[in-house]
This record gives sequence, structure tokens and C-alpha cells, in this order.
Amino acid sequence: MGINGVSFLLGIGAAWLAPTLIRVLRPLAVEATAASMGLFEDAKRIAAEQLETLEDIAAEARARREAIVSAANGNGNGHVDLGDEEVVGGDDEAAAPARRRGTSRRRSA
Repeated sequence: MGINGVSFLLGIGAAWLAPTLIRVLRPLAVEATAASMGLFEDAKRIAAEQLETLEDIAAEARARREAIVSAANGNGNGHVDLGDEEVVGGDDEAAAPARRRGTSRRRSA
């Protein structure tokens, strides 16, 4: 049995082994694909939730900015009612940005 005989036996062995490997590896490949699809769907959901949160913040900021601009244009004296926010730095509007006072930080007397 020369080189041709060994090649022939290797070919027969591969032909016998390939279907066996496919029967074993196919369910593993299907499970791996299903798991990766689940991870992809979770990632898409999380990204969509974060995008929605960001859009909500942007819309709230836009509405807040419009309220501040319309209040500043309406009263003419430069003082804007910021609701529960406190302006740091006195009357100078460029001194510091407004800071929000949290209700949890207030002390009861």
C-alpha cells in the first residue's frame, strides 16, 4: 500500500467522519447562533432605551430653554424665574450657570 492507498483511506475516513462531526457540531452551532441573536436583541433594546432617555433629556432641555428665553423677553429686567433653581453669582448672568437645589438636601429646622 503506497501513498495512493493511504490517501484513499484518509479520504474514506474523512467521508465517514464529516457527517458524524456535522451531526455533533450542528446543534452547537445552532445554540451559539441563538445565544448571539439573543445578546444582539438585548443590546439593541438597551441602546434604544438609552437613546429614548437622551431624547427625553434633550426635549426637556429644549422646553426649559424656550421657557427661560420667553420669560427673559417678556419681563425686560433680565430676571428670570427658574422655578426651583437658584442662580449662583448674583445678577451677573454670565457669572455661573444655574444650579438645581435638590429637595433631599434641604434641612428641616
